[in-house]
Amino acid sequence: MWRGLRTAVLTWILGVRALLAQAGGQDSRSRTDLLRELALAERAAAAPAATDAIRVAHARLLYQAGEFWRARDLLQALAAGASAPVEAVELAARLEFLTGDYQAADHLFDRAMAAHEGTPSKRVGAMVGKFLSLYQRNRFQDIGALQFPAGVQIPNVTLARQFDQAPYQIDWPAGPRRIEIPFKATDPLPQLGIEVNGVPLNVLFDTGGDILILDDEVARSLGVVPVATAKGEFGGGLSGAIGFGKVDRMTVGGVTIRQVPVMTMPARRFTMNPAIPISGIVGTALMRQFLGTVDYRRGSLVLRERTSASAEAVRRELAGRLAAEVPFVLDATHQMYARVGVDDRDGLTFFIDSGLAMDAVVALPPQTLEYLGIPKPKMEIPKESVGGGGGKFASGLFPLRSVALGPLRQTGVRGEAGALAVSTYWAKGFIADGLLSHGFLRRYGSWTIDFDAMTYLFETP
Repeated sequence: MWRGLRTAVLTWILGVRALLAQAGGQDSRSRTDLLRELALAERAAAAPAATDAIRVAHARLLYQAGEFWRARDLLQALAAGASAPVEAVELAARLEFLTGDYQAADHLFDRAMAAHEGTPSKRVGAMVGKFLSLYQRNRFQDIGALQFPAGVQIPNVTLARQFDQAPYQIDWPAGPRRIEIPFKATDPLPQLGIEVNGVPLNVLFDTGGDILILDDEVARSLGVVPVATAKGEFGGGLSGAIGFGKVDRMTVGGVTIRQVPVMTMPARRFTMNPAIPISGIVGTALMRQFLGTVDYRRGSLVLRERTSASAEAVRRELAGRLAAEVPFVLDATHQMYARVGVDDRDGLTFFIDSGLAMDAVVALPPQTLEYLGIPKPKMEIPKESVGGGGGKFASGLFPLRSVALGPLRQTGVRGEAGALAVSTYWAKGFIADGLLSHGFLRRYGSWTIDFDAMTYLFETP
């Protein structure tokens, strides 16, 4: 069913957004333009007379094209030297962060901050990178110690400073550290029950969201006091107000998580079935605390302790049923990206966001439609649409011959236009060609997110 729902926050809008994008956001180049430049850079970097500046330029184009792992490998040796160009250090830090080596990213961001001591805007850019690296490891006390200049307000930093204890403290029940939470519904998006400060709530599962999102009225009833506010960017390029606060505890399937950061926004309107009133959204931040599996076959969310032993156990359980293991990167607070092919074009970079509740398996911005030669479909706001976090937006569907996530290829599927605005294409500093969502993921037996290996494990359909 097409509900036209794009639930969670794509990103927050701040004065430092361009710094997070590392000079992205206003680039007018298409992927065709970028690939042309990359071919020239490949030849220049391979020449005997190639300089460090040429090699950094080559790595930057690889990064912009979504070849993150190759760009990282090219820069590691170049950035290691004490006299490395600061441009190499900055880009290497960004790539180590994206690919999940946060200790290496910390060291490089520190070097970049020191190199930019006399250039406040660039120093802040490196400090934002350091904050995000700490954020991925729940090191809120270290975040609170970062000294941003007056006038630079980052809501997640303000929120982190409210915690006098470590966030996400997990209390497991007796027995194996594995819990299974049945979905109350699997489609059009997974819906499950949790408790927040002892109050039962129904929530959507959506990796397009970061920390626990609560409906603002529900949050007020629970005594949540926002300590920061911002504008969130949602489906259709629309924006809406969001708040940041915390709750004492959240219980999921018998596991209690204490000291939980939350965001607040109108979420009750995401109710899809009156019998399951929705009060919030859980997403990537919950999954990061565990080795998490969305078990579509059994209609449940499985959370295991995030250890190497758990990861080995999952791989043993999937023996003979592992359809693919696909690498991903993690950007900003929660945005996962992987390489995707659409029709006859491979090597595209897609946000893996499970919160698009419609028949389409992908959403594409206007630039990608043009790159793929797909005519813009008829756009309309369906009567049954509840829209996204910013409200309703015009949307249209179109046929696709195939969509592939790594080796996983699906044929005879549909795409959507409208959820992703023109501004999303270059907003990250690399090209974000689209969004892959629930309609694609749902066709596999299960989907496990391993944040230590930075890979997805897909079970055979």
